[in-house]
Amino acid sequence: MAAVSGSLFRRILFWMHLACGVVAGVFILLMSVTGVLLTYEHQMVASAEGRNHVAITAGSPRLTIDELAAAARTAAGNAQRVSLVISAEPTAPVAVSTGRETAALLNPVTGATLTDASAGTRGFMRTMENWHRWMGGDPRSLRAGLLDYANLLFLFITASGLYLWLPAVWRWRTVRGVLLFQRRYINAKVRDFNWHHVFGAWMLVPLFIIALSGVVMSFPWANNAVYAAFGEQPPQRGGPPGGAAGPGGPGGGPGNAASANPVSPDQPRASLQQLFDNAVAQVPDWQRATLQLSTRGPRAEVALELKSTERRPPRRTVVLDAASGNVLEVQGANAPAPVSAGQKARTWFRFAHTGEQYGIVGQTIAGLASLAACFLVYTGLALAWRRLIQPALKRRGSNAA
Repeated sequence: MAAVSGSLFRRILFWMHLACGVVAGVFILLMSVTGVLLTYEHQMVASAEGRNHVAITAGSPRLTIDELAAAARTAAGNAQRVSLVISAEPTAPVAVSTGRETAALLNPVTGATLTDASAGTRGFMRTMENWHRWMGGDPRSLRAGLLDYANLLFLFITASGLYLWLPAVWRWRTVRGVLLFQRRYINAKVRDFNWHHVFGAWMLVPLFIIALSGVVMSFPWANNAVYAAFGEQPPQRGGPPGGAAGPGGPGGGPGNAASANPVSPDQPRASLQQLFDNAVAQVPDWQRATLQLSTRGPRAEVALELKSTERRPPRRTVVLDAASGNVLEVQGANAPAPVSAGQKARTWFRFAHTGEQYGIVGQTIAGLASLAACFLVYTGLALAWRRLIQPALKRRGSNAA
């Protein structure tokens, strides 16, 4: 009786597995192909950005921050919020930022506008990410919702696939047929059956993690469940209008309050070079500095990103007196607030999805798993065609005859 029940359960699970694969197959294939192309996104973008570095002759003086600011304002046109993003690497260009966009790159020696050699790579990766997450549409569009639910079905497919993969009889000959590729195949059906099992067996765990983490990032109820598992409340999204965007940005602390109480235009102000020099002197291990050019209040801020191997480098914000250039405080220098277990788990899901949680090795495994998913979709749909469609076409042809 138990054997019959087990056989019935397996049959039901198989047909559910097959139905979900047929329904979501095309969407899973899209996510898998784009996932393969995004495997080394950060490394490829960083490599492309390296081509923006300029050759500097020994002894060539750099422009001052004030001279670069003048060139930045010209390059930014009528933009209201303009910032300089300065790298600690002397050959790196100076970026002109207008909010979240980079308006131009400047030669740090001449101030001339540079052609961004990384624009094509970044644009391609942005397009692939857009299709990977939202099928080329808006995050709240129907297309994006279809991808989310397809990923949810993919999670079920991987979980049910683990059970269906288990051989009925544990003998090497049986296990070998689902673990290793065969040398020869008598027909395409046998080949697809073998490929489907081999790719699924070797990449089932990474694919399950990728699908599960995708569900956590796509659905609020799944995200909340991660925090609930540790007895925590999920953090509220959004916050004060504008958020903490950057130095002097909306909600940016002292810089925002200062903007509400502008000083007289006739009051002397420290040069941008002085503000920059005093700020970086407080944080010797900085790698990137952001200085807003439109601050008009009594205080100015310089945001500094520290040299780090972490995925999210630590930051410091140096607050200075805009008139004298004296340092008032260094924000973020104290010990950071402890990260809760729920926050750690949520961060793990975020970076496990791309494999970045485990460095280049994790990214490679995630990329190979996405490639395996492409073969799983193809072989799964091919097997479904032979099992469902071809017999129906043959019956139709026989009846017509």
